[in-house]
Amino acid sequence: MTRRKVFDPKAVPSSFWRGRDVQAALARRDIGALFRSYLSAFDDCTQTQLALLTEHDRSDVSNWVRGARHGQVSDIGVLTRIAEGLRLPDTARMLMGLAPADALMSSIRDEREMADATGKSTDRDRRRLDDSDLNSTRIAICGSRAAEAHGAVIDTAVRSLARLVMVRRLRVNHGPIGVGIEVMTHIADHYQPPGLRGAVAIFGRRNVIADAEYVVVVGGGAGTRAEADLAIALGKQVLPYGASGGTARAMFQQVRRQPALTSWIPSDQLATLNNCASLDSGASTMEIEQMTDDFVDLLDNVIHADRGEPRV
Repeated sequence: MTRRKVFDPKAVPSSFWRGRDVQAALARRDIGALFRSYLSAFDDCTQTQLALLTEHDRSDVSNWVRGARHGQVSDIGVLTRIAEGLRLPDTARMLMGLAPADALMSSIRDEREMADATGKSTDRDRRRLDDSDLNSTRIAICGSRAAEAHGAVIDTAVRSLARLVMVRRLRVNHGPIGVGIEVMTHIADHYQPPGLRGAVAIFGRRNVIADAEYVVVVGGGAGTRAEADLAIALGKQVLPYGASGGTARAMFQQVRRQPALTSWIPSDQLATLNNCASLDSGASTMEIEQMTDDFVDLLDNVIHADRGEPRV
């Protein structure tokens, strides 16, 4: 008996992932619809081979395809196995809500690449990793959930900044605690970049901002204020999210008093910075999310204006 040839997902043309039905299934995380499209498009792929590729039982795949099992999946581990097994291109991975396979965030490292035989990090490893990221923008994310900060706004900022970091492949500097590490943790939990093992925090305020091109301030107390003041003294381009309260609000007031500190922001974007400076006490969750998206869009636009890249 002739053995059936094992299906190779690397042979799937990129046009398949751009199909309307396929993209709709990816966006909804509807694995049943995705598998049905896959099997319909590729006659030489079977449910058994799909099960092997995605590390599932044959019965699970059958139930998804037949609709006996709810098609929409929220488990990141399941989605990751499917994405890796079917060799999804980065555009398809991100549409599903996963990290691109070639994520460049220097704050996230595979432990195998960050350690030598003794388990300790090496300068050579760091240089090699940093050299691969030379074309990516580096930002510092400063801030914390200090008493005077707005917790609900910070929650939305963490999610929105995480998405921007992933889509734009930004390199992120952050300290061992605070909003920056929250952003990286959110990425770890919700995007799962391949090879993710840990986030590398930077100790020392000057070190956090020294090589950053932009310094984003969200919430924060006295420690964040020291970082922001140092950033201004070093001539960094500081972008405070005033509505998040704490140091970010104080820094917004300072940069508005000193126009030279916002001269790097296109004039048509200054209105957005102003609109993101304060929040009504009765603001709804939707209003908070919209304001946060506006602020992160502003960050995206000012960073990439000279590159001619579209906004996320």
